[in-house]
Amino acid sequence: MDDEALRVWEVIGAAAAGRRGPVGAQEVCTACVDALRLTGGGLSVISGVPGIQLMPLHMVGALGRDLLEAELTSGDGPCVDAVHSRVPVLVGDLRGRGPQERWPLFTALSQAARVRAVFAFPLLAGPVSVGVLALCHDRPRVLSEAERAQARHFADAALLLLLNMVMVDGDGEAMPVGALALGAEIHQASGVVAVQADCSVEEALLRLRAYALASDEPLSQVARRVVKHTLRFSGHET
Repeated sequence: MDDEALRVWEVIGAAAAGRRGPVGAQEVCTACVDALRLTGGGLSVISGVPGIQLMPLHMVGALGRDLLEAELTSGDGPCVDAVHSRVPVLVGDLRGRGPQERWPLFTALSQAARVRAVFAFPLLAGPVSVGVLALCHDRPRVLSEAERAQARHFADAALLLLLNMVMVDGDGEAMPVGALALGAEIHQASGVVAVQADCSVEEALLRLRAYALASDEPLSQVARRVVKHTLRFSGHET
């Protein structure tokens, strides 16, 4: 382990100081956002849920939640591309022509939530992408070479902690309920809509996304309404 990696672990340990229990991936997100002087961030892992490519696990700040919400609602964006390409995807300004042409839905949702810059670092276990460390800022921002290297060390730390949590077999770090709800409620709502509209889960998720975009509501809020039975879909809705 090189000196920079050791310093990153020291920062993570400081972020966890005073908290009971082992250091977890949440501290990685918090420490990384603070170290790079960003506005928010989050951590997502590859999802086994049809139609949902990434499942949010942790979020830092309101902007971090908005970023992962935009990722879930649009189904695309820098985080998804980073996982598929297995290389960091760094966007200094989402208002640029390139990002808007590449991810029109994601950029529209992100800009509405005041997210201006996004930096997505894949979590790589050998040749396999496990998830992504997503960082964001409320103003245009470019990461220096040193900052990019530091962020990669944070991503490596997040991966190690996530793998350790899996190997602990149930006694590892507890996920924040609010973070899990982002993905879990959408999964549950997709199943409910699939029954109501007599369609596949994949089509049900598309219906949920379409409704969220048309009504200008966060996808998680639409899903919550479906789960609470205050919103119902029929086979005739588009």
